[in-house]
Amino acid sequence: GGLREMMVEGPTTGEEKWADGRRVWEEVQETTYSHASSDLIAARKVICEYSLNQSRHRLEVERRRRRGMVRWTRQKKRARLFHQVEDEDEDGMFGDESIKADSEMVKCLDETCEKSYETIRSQALEGSQYGDVRPLSAVCTSTGAYAVNGMDSLASSAMTLPTIIATGGWSGGIKIWNGGNDLTNTENDSNGNINSEELAPLDLLGAKSVVHEDRIMGIAMQPYITSGVSRNGYMTMVASASIDLTAKLCKVTLNEDSSNQDSMDLDDAGNNEKKTNSKKQTDESMRYNILECAHLKGHAARLCSVAFHPTGKYVATTSFDHTWRLWDVETSNMTEGKELLLQDGHAREVYGVGFHPDGSLVATTDFGGVVQCWDLRTGQSACHFLGHAKRVICSEFSPNGFQLATAGDDGTIKIWDLRRRRPSASIPAHTNIITELKFAHSSSSQSGEFLASSSFDGTGKIWSTRDWKLLSTLQGHEGKVMGIDILDSDSCSVVTCGYDKTLKLWK
Repeated sequence: GGLREMMVEGPTTGEEKWADGRRVWEEVQETTYSHASSDLIAARKVICEYSLNQSRHRLEVERRRRRGMVRWTRQKKRARLFHQVEDEDEDGMFGDESIKADSEMVKCLDETCEKSYETIRSQALEGSQYGDVRPLSAVCTSTGAYAVNGMDSLASSAMTLPTIIATGGWSGGIKIWNGGNDLTNTENDSNGNINSEELAPLDLLGAKSVVHEDRIMGIAMQPYITSGVSRNGYMTMVASASIDLTAKLCKVTLNEDSSNQDSMDLDDAGNNEKKTNSKKQTDESMRYNILECAHLKGHAARLCSVAFHPTGKYVATTSFDHTWRLWDVETSNMTEGKELLLQDGHAREVYGVGFHPDGSLVATTDFGGVVQCWDLRTGQSACHFLGHAKRVICSEFSPNGFQLATAGDDGTIKIWDLRRRRPSASIPAHTNIITELKFAHSSSSQSGEFLASSSFDGTGKIWSTRDWKLLSTLQGHEGKVMGIDILDSDSCSVVTCGYDKTLKLWK
């Protein structure tokens, strides 16, 4: 009787059954959207304005490069055929002065690139330091890679700024090291005379022993151009992500009292020697102070990576809770981090994160082998890439803005063409997990001409971005290489950190 009643009361025609099933399916598959907050809308306006200025400049440089490449290529071909000097232009085909200037720019870039490659091929271990009592898990370097006024003005400004290195480890602390051009430490003697001493690469400049309660998994440094260098002693800001479910922002400031601290002692023979463990430096007596300024709480599981937006005003974090989040740097404080965006969309744990040089896109990777590119101006997914066989650990945009590099457990580096939305190269780079990828910073003459990778196979490697061939293999760590970065200088120096607790400089 019950079955008969159900049959009578239920849909009697095929169209009614289809409509009833469609309604149930729509109720199950309904997609909900949350309204953007006023702070997020304001941030999107800032990002949109910044990205338009940056992309306009970047594309203009690319157009000049292509015009110059055509002229220079034809000049070289004519020189080979008719034994002419490359600079001669007898037929007047390229009489435009602007095209000549573009050709000279391309020629200069090519020569600089060749010199850089020769330097990289002869790289060797320059220095090594024990960075912590536990393994070092992350390293980053100072950079001025992003400036609205363009590449040239930035490069000249960056050269006057100190190059510093930040490391984070399993002990939960952060340390600042000399990257090479922070050369002198000055002090006044009793007669008012200024004495200076040379600081060696990888000299410890600042430390904060306890920042997190557990291991630091990712670390990033705010771009110099946005950090207000030397404003009331403020140098830059360091962001760190930990498995203690938090990310933290720390200001790096000049220590006014450090000039009164001697870092050299005189031995019995009158020679200068660096201090040893007989007189250890404290956190307060070093050249830089590291001060916590904001706690970013909200993730429900361990954090993996952290990255600053090119403007330096926002920071992104990834987590095992399958989400990534965008935070406001300027309004976050010690009691509450200002969360602008909570973005889901990954089916597995989210690990890698990287920003496009224009600031318009962010790429996130997950343990399911998926790479997602998100448009920060709209909050929508711009595209996604599939191709890795295992987990994807890291992502890095090329400074040219046209390519994205990703890597992970399968030991392969994949280069994705953002314009065609398909892979353009696949590099069998390492025999174990690839932990980090870094392109040469665009603020220097390197201009993204090479890519550095680190791996659990105990090596770091440097690749040419012109043909994706191996330039150099960095061997020296006793175990896993946990992180790698490129110093913002013309020397093509590279810094690595490892499971063996050491920080190494290659030059």
